[in-house]
Amino acid sequence: MPDAAAERIRQEAALWAVTLADDAVDDATRAACDAWCALDERHARLLAEMRRMWESVTPDTPAPQPARRGLSRQALGALALLPCLLVAGAAMPWQAWLADERSGVGEIRHLTLEDGSRIALNSDSAIDIDFSGSVRRVQLVRGEVFVEVAHGDKPFAVVDRDGSARALGTRYAVRRDADDTVVTVTESRVRVQPLDGGDDRWVDVQAGQQVRFNRSGVTTDTVPAAPGGVAWPQGRLVFDDAPVAEVLRQLGQHRPGLLLADDEALDTLRFTGVLPIQQSDAALALLASALPSLRVSTLSPWLVRVTTAPP
Repeated sequence: MPDAAAERIRQEAALWAVTLADDAVDDATRAACDAWCALDERHARLLAEMRRMWESVTPDTPAPQPARRGLSRQALGALALLPCLLVAGAAMPWQAWLADERSGVGEIRHLTLEDGSRIALNSDSAIDIDFSGSVRRVQLVRGEVFVEVAHGDKPFAVVDRDGSARALGTRYAVRRDADDTVVTVTESRVRVQPLDGGDDRWVDVQAGQQVRFNRSGVTTDTVPAAPGGVAWPQGRLVFDDAPVAEVLRQLGQHRPGLLLADDEALDTLRFTGVLPIQQSDAALALLASALPSLRVSTLSPWLVRVTTAPP
């Protein structure tokens, strides 16, 4: 099983474990979980392991209560523990939990730093801030950040596990993906330098461009940024002839619970338009309205499945 698929199943099993820990969970949610387990024998096996781990890490903790916008702090803490406990030797995500600034799932946070720079944190993101040295550093621990850099006496850089993106202007976004980092520049220039690339290995990214890199070097050539690629700080997602599976992937990052897509059935569908981030039910309704063959099934507040109508 590919690592990405394994990680997704672990996360889904962890969420089900937290959901089922609530004494008030309804029959429809239990039925949805049973349906998820029936899809693949690995689902039921991992869910059983997750539930055992939940009981071991929260023996005296009341069951978490589902909230409209996400889980309680207790539930989120235990949920973050579960996938890590499953993988032997996996690093515990203490850095993300203890980060200087964080955002929840579905939350867009806007901050003004001490130097006047403005920052937006995308859904489920975390950063550390350190202006004490010779560089104003924002450490991207998780997720995505958009910065509007104020003028100052010291350089400004967003850094993560793969390297640094130093501002040569003012406005850009940095997103940490599973295997690499994406930098999208909306104004002026940004100098991208992989961690292991040495001082002479860097690339300048111009306004309207995007690049991917990992700690060893640039992984893709610099390309034009997608239209509306950094629209999320304004609370919207912009798509231009995008595969519906990708549209749903992005919506799912801003929605508590699971948004499951039948990728094979959706393979031929594409979408052009603008969707609201923080009203994901409305976004799904708009998507279904634009694509009449789309079927959105709300199985519970925590589980939505999207597929197509039978021919």
